[in-house]
Amino acid sequence: LVTGRCTRKGGSDRPREMSSTSYSALAQRALVAPNPKHHKARSVRASGGRKYHWWGSPNPIGNSRFAEDLRAKATAAAKEAEAEELPPQEWAKEWRGSFEGDADALKSFMGEVTSRLEGIECRFIVVGDGGILESVQPMPGEARFAELGPKGTCCTIASPTKEFEAHVMLAKVREVALARSERGGGRIYAIRLFGDAGEDAPAKSVMTILLNGLGEGGVSDEAIEKWESLAECLPGA
Repeated sequence: LVTGRCTRKGGSDRPREMSSTSYSALAQRALVAPNPKHHKARSVRASGGRKYHWWGSPNPIGNSRFAEDLRAKATAAAKEAEAEELPPQEWAKEWRGSFEGDADALKSFMGEVTSRLEGIECRFIVVGDGGILESVQPMPGEARFAELGPKGTCCTIASPTKEFEAHVMLAKVREVALARSERGGGRIYAIRLFGDAGEDAPAKSVMTILLNGLGEGGVSDEAIEKWESLAECLPGA
């Protein structure tokens, strides 16, 4: 980081101590229109590759102790400004409940998913051994269940016209997780259905349902509130 000299009366160009507010201002100088005759652009690169630009004198302040202190404090101010734009680290969270051996509780949970999220646009994702299927649909308002003999209970989530249908064999679901995270600058709200875990492998994903936030405005506050309310339906969450 390079800053301008602060010249004292009497001709001394020894750098002068600045107020705490001045240090913070260094990271935000891009908001002030510069005079190109006397100033030129400077920048400091913070973590994540982001640059903070400011305008200052083209003259360096040298390598004095005062200069090093000024550089350190201005860099810290830039990092602090960057951190304020990010969600707190504790924002990412997961609620997980086990449904192993409790088909009735899982049926009740799937019914709550469809009734509470009815009409909210969701992305359904199924990952197979050789492919991935994704479909974006408004959540139907009802889940239907059918007993298929040895295969157990099949849960069907279908649109009224049946142009969209998703089927889940409940006997294959061991756990359900509600997980919120951030990826690529966007926030993700997921319902993840997990099956059996391997000896040295994590539990397999049976199906994932995301609140679809790719449209204009992202995920609505109403949808998030309804999604969060599902946590009370998870056993032990």
